[in-house]
Amino acid sequence: MENSSKIKTIRAIVREINFEGCSLLSINDLTNDQIYQLFELGKLLEPWNRSRIDLATGSVMSTLFFQPSTRTRMSFETAMHRLGGDVISEANPLVTSSAAKEESLADMLRVVSKYANIIVMRHFNAEEARSAAPYSESPIVNGGWGHWEHPTQALLDLYTLYRTYGKIEGLKVCVASADLIEARTGHSMAQGLARLGAKVTLATQKSRRTPQEVLDKLGAYGTRVQEEFDLTQDSFNELISDMDMVYLPGCSAPKGPEAEAFKKVMDNYYVRYETLDKVQHDENRTIFVTHTLPRRAGEMDLRIDNSSSQLYFEAIAYSVSIRMALIASILGL
Repeated sequence: MENSSKIKTIRAIVREINFEGCSLLSINDLTNDQIYQLFELGKLLEPWNRSRIDLATGSVMSTLFFQPSTRTRMSFETAMHRLGGDVISEANPLVTSSAAKEESLADMLRVVSKYANIIVMRHFNAEEARSAAPYSESPIVNGGWGHWEHPTQALLDLYTLYRTYGKIEGLKVCVASADLIEARTGHSMAQGLARLGAKVTLATQKSRRTPQEVLDKLGAYGTRVQEEFDLTQDSFNELISDMDMVYLPGCSAPKGPEAEAFKKVMDNYYVRYETLDKVQHDENRTIFVTHTLPRRAGEMDLRIDNSSSQLYFEAIAYSVSIRMALIASILGL
């Protein structure tokens, strides 16, 4: 089986994934087999992360980003260019598109889908985005909608974990944030981890715990998912010392008078370099840390950047090949 997988062509894997013409709105739009097949295709496409393989010549991607983005938009656009396709980008549609003239999102998607073979969209309102998506004639990829989900961020972080360990099943992962209500990437990642057999711990404030809708889905997967609430910085670092990876989906401190109080709570989920270093020294074991970025300086000891535990910058390169794999699968290249 191993030998036969080495000689599979890109197109053969694309056919096996069987996702042509499909939209990716949730991580649950993919089966476990499709996720692993995307990993296989992503690995095959890694040599073209910084060059070009002309698979998508003649295809156009539109990126519609109603919220700021560096990594998601640029990595999707890079992935499309690496595949030999073209990109039309709208990075501020509330100002520079007809959305500024109160055009509905449904109408915008009807129009843009006449131009583009695939649309990647970020939107601040998950309900509006989900309602409008069916009006598109082209497949749509959720590039982060409201506080609901960010499936491709989870996909690339799952892929990074897979490329690091060679597996996901049985790994112990802590998803940690002072606010897991609004952590859309945390929602997608926790579901992906649980589905693929990881042991998931959700660490947050009890008042900002993971939404019940997500918890219900996690409970249905039959894998171990536990919640840890209202930790101190000491107890949080004690918790993560038993993990294989710490996953930081990030969160934005509120504006105004509540900001400073919330930042103090965020400090309880600060990843100490000393915690990771001690485990490395005492147990000869690496606890990996990844963050979806952008990050607040107070979320982790920045010495982690230059340590063996750092995965967040490693994930940037992986994001190109796994998004190339997703685009190729959706377009049926």
